[in-house]
Amino acid sequence: MNALLQELSKLTRRGKVLWLTTFVFSIALLLFGVFNLVPQEKNANAIPVAVELNADESPGVGIFPEEDFSTYFPTNSPTLSPSIEETANYADTTTYHPTVTATASVEPTQQPVASPLSFRPSMQTDVPSREPSQIPSQSTTTFSPPTISPTMSPSAFPIAHPTHVPTSSSSTTTPTWSSSPSTTNMPTQAPLFPTHAEPNQSIPTFFNYNTSQGSRYGPHRWSNVTILNSTNYWDEFGFVENECSKGAQSPIDVCTQPVRHCEEYHEFRAKRGDFKISSEVVEKQILPNKLRALMMRRVGDEPDPPHVDFSGVGYANLDLLNIDIKIPAEHLICGERYDGEMQYYFFHPVKQSLIAVSWLFEAKPGNLVNQHMQLMIDEFQKVYEGNEESCEANMTTIQNQSDTSAGNGNATSTSTRALGSSRNRRTKKEREPIWDPFHSDIQRTIHFWGYRGSLTEPPCSPDSVLWRIMDVPVPISQDQLLQMKNILFNNRDRDSCAFTSTHYKESVARPVSKSIRYYKCTRSDYVSDDERDLCGDLGCQLPYGKDLNRYFEPVVYVTGPPSESPTPLPSIIPTAD
Repeated sequence: MNALLQELSKLTRRGKVLWLTTFVFSIALLLFGVFNLVPQEKNANAIPVAVELNADESPGVGIFPEEDFSTYFPTNSPTLSPSIEETANYADTTTYHPTVTATASVEPTQQPVASPLSFRPSMQTDVPSREPSQIPSQSTTTFSPPTISPTMSPSAFPIAHPTHVPTSSSSTTTPTWSSSPSTTNMPTQAPLFPTHAEPNQSIPTFFNYNTSQGSRYGPHRWSNVTILNSTNYWDEFGFVENECSKGAQSPIDVCTQPVRHCEEYHEFRAKRGDFKISSEVVEKQILPNKLRALMMRRVGDEPDPPHVDFSGVGYANLDLLNIDIKIPAEHLICGERYDGEMQYYFFHPVKQSLIAVSWLFEAKPGNLVNQHMQLMIDEFQKVYEGNEESCEANMTTIQNQSDTSAGNGNATSTSTRALGSSRNRRTKKEREPIWDPFHSDIQRTIHFWGYRGSLTEPPCSPDSVLWRIMDVPVPISQDQLLQMKNILFNNRDRDSCAFTSTHYKESVARPVSKSIRYYKCTRSDYVSDDERDLCGDLGCQLPYGKDLNRYFEPVVYVTGPPSESPTPLPSIIPTAD
């Protein structure tokens, strides 16, 4: 040591620093070798575990065959800090020191381990695995986990591709290779009201409502119909020439933007007359395109049919001539077609024009039976049943059938007879009331759309009808609508038994024509007479209808031109007195 110090004293300052640095570095290398010597010796004494590979398997992942990937996978349990004390038996006791080289385990790890695939480019293996993987290779198309077994319940909608396994309730023994839904085992039922074929021979006076392109008698061919005075109901009023292709034609679609002002200054004032709907003064007819109630004409003061005082037409009272029922409605309101339309016709002798008041039927689900309307429907039902009985009697006589029940004159083989059964009929009282065409079950408004148009059947006669389409529909039940359809569409001639209806797909409504200038009367033009008597000309703050009945809101509100003299509603609330 003394010799070493003497040698150091002879060195220069720079040499001393260099020598000291070399000395410290050597000591560090020595210590590093000592600490790494023990685990190397222990690992040398460890029992190696060999993994036997099949002939068709090769070690490694196969991406980089020259590299041992086992070094990238840690052991199942994390290693602890190095132990200071050495174990006595290296072969039987697990070391706490990390191994320098990893050894493969016999059993695969249960938890996923970090793999070089997270930082190495992935490639597919050349050899498929022997067992299927638990995780699908593609992302699922649904949010539900995949099931091992197929579902038992069929899907609500047919799939675009056939399944490989037929369903348990399939109608065929083999899978169906069609993208369309399978047919049902039950045959398709015939329509309740089938469209009747057009006559083969040419009939100049015949017309129907067939809107198909190949029809010879549909609305687009009405201009070819021959008008005969003997069969033309409108001949009485001077409408004798076919003008179905001329002028302004009805029906039309009315809506919220009228372009004319209201021409009325008070509600039309109706009187019910003294007719009973079941009496002979009202003739009930089932015609090919309508149900018609024809009123007996007035001669002097009697009989007294229903009549109306219309404002704005320059005449006092006009008698009701006839009531026509069409299915479905002919006029539209803002594009909506209602279930039916009942048209009241009057004739103005000075203007030589008809006035038609149109009531729209609405058969919403849940609607109750309209008892007042049922009185009229029952009368048409009687005519229908009388035609059926006469037809069957003639058929029995001609064919000499012996299977008709004796003494049962009302028996019928027509399956649709039940549609017009008495289940909807109003129970008659001992004294039948007078039938009021303006009953509150029918008239629920005093306001309407108005325009000048035509008849909705040949001879059409443009500019011959002053139309008024009421703005609140008449409620009827769905059974009542079905009963009227059966009467109109399934009626048969009492002599020949031929079906008489000219409907097309349950419609005897003429298609709408291009728009005609129309107006709309509202509360700003006039209020009901009863409301005026109660609160004055300006009406009440709480609106009332005819006979102070409940006021019903119109189906739509207009946004067209203002009234000639709008009347604001006063703040007057009527009292109970």
